[in-house]
Amino acid sequence: MKRIIFSSMLSFSLLGIHFAKALEVTVDPFGYLGVLYNQGIQSAPHSYIGLNARAGANFMLDNNWSLGLGAIGAWSVFSYRDSNAPYANSGDISDAYVRYDTEKLKFALGRYNTNFLEFDWIAGNVQGASIKIHDRKMNYWGIFMDSMLYNGYQTSGQQGNRIATDLNALVAYNPGAKTGIVGGEVIAGGVDYTYKGFRISPFVLIDTQLPTRTKGVLVQVGAKAGYATNIGKEFKSTTLLRGMFQYGDTDGLAGDDIAGLIWIDQTFQHKIFNFGAGFYAVPGADKKGSLWTFADRTKFYGRGINSPGVPAVYFANATITGYFFGGLETNKVRVDAMVAFGNYQEYSVMADYKLWHYRNMRFNAGGGYVYSHSSKVANGIGDSSLLFFGKFSY
Repeated sequence: MKRIIFSSMLSFSLLGIHFAKALEVTVDPFGYLGVLYNQGIQSAPHSYIGLNARAGANFMLDNNWSLGLGAIGAWSVFSYRDSNAPYANSGDISDAYVRYDTEKLKFALGRYNTNFLEFDWIAGNVQGASIKIHDRKMNYWGIFMDSMLYNGYQTSGQQGNRIATDLNALVAYNPGAKTGIVGGEVIAGGVDYTYKGFRISPFVLIDTQLPTRTKGVLVQVGAKAGYATNIGKEFKSTTLLRGMFQYGDTDGLAGDDIAGLIWIDQTFQHKIFNFGAGFYAVPGADKKGSLWTFADRTKFYGRGINSPGVPAVYFANATITGYFFGGLETNKVRVDAMVAFGNYQEYSVMADYKLWHYRNMRFNAGGGYVYSHSSKVANGIGDSSLLFFGKFSY
C-alpha cells in the first residue's frame, strides 16, 4: 500500500469566527495483469489466448468515506474457431464509486464491488447502489443494480474464488451488455440472522425486465440456512441448505414460467484440506429455461471456464445433479477438484501456485483441466478445456 497524506489548513475570520479543517487521505492502489491460455481437447477443439489488465486506486478518507477509480481491459491475443466470445468488448471503467464503511453501516454508490453484502446471487462489480446495516445478530441489506461487470468472476465461501475465472471473460457495463445479461433494473434485499453457529438469510430479488425474447419481469424469493461447528479439535463442518422460488420467462417461450431450487452442500475442513459433497435440483414445469443467476457460490468451474455468462449452464430447468469435491490450500499452493454427475456433469482440477511475493505484490501461475456438460443446454465455448495462466497482481 502506498500511503499519501494530504493536509490543508483553511483559516479565515468572519465576524470574529475562525474555521480550521484538516483532511487526511490514504491511497491504496490495486490491479493485475494476467494471461490465460484455453485449449479445447474435444472434437473440433477451440483455442485462444487472452490478455487481461486492471488498474485503479482507492482513496480512503479519515472519516470512513472513500472514493475509488479503476479501469479494466481484456483482449484476445490469439483465437482459433472464432472462440474469442468470452472477450465481448475490450474495456471499461471498472470502478467509480463513493463508499462509507463502518461496523454498523456500509454504503456504496457508483461502480463498486458488492461482496460486502455477502449475497449468494450477486457478486463482483456492479453499477448501482448498496447498503448494509448491522444490528447485533442481524444484518439488513439492499441493492439496486442497473448493470454489472461480468468477467467470469465466481466465488465460493468454503474454497474461495474460482481459480483463474476472472481472466476468462469480459462483458462491460455498456447498454448492449446490460440488454443481454441484466435486462432491466434489479432490486434485491434481505436479512441475515446469526446465532452462534447458525445463520438464516432470506431474500427477495426483482428484475423489471428479463433479457429474453419475450422479456417480462423476474421474481425470486429464497433463503439460505447454514450451520458451522467444530468436530473435535481437527475438523470444521459447514452445512448449507438453499431454496428458491422463481417466476420469470427465462426461456423466451410462452408457457410455464415457474422454477425453483433445492440445494444442500456439506463441507468439511481439516487443517489445509477441504472435502465434501452436495446435491441440487432445479425443478421447472416445461423443462426449459433456467434459474437466472448473475453469480453463485457453487464449487463448479463450468460457468467460469467452458460457458461464461448469465445464466449458469448448470442451473438449467429440470437439472438434478450430485457432486463430490476436495481441495487443499497452503501459503503457496491451492488445488480444487470436483466430480459432478447427473444432468450436469463436471470433472475438474485446478491449481494455483504463488511463485513470487513481495509486500503487496505477487505473481501466481497455474493451470488445470475442466470438463463440463449439461444434457439440457449447450456450453458457450466447449465441453473440455485445458488451461494455463499467469497473473501479476498488487
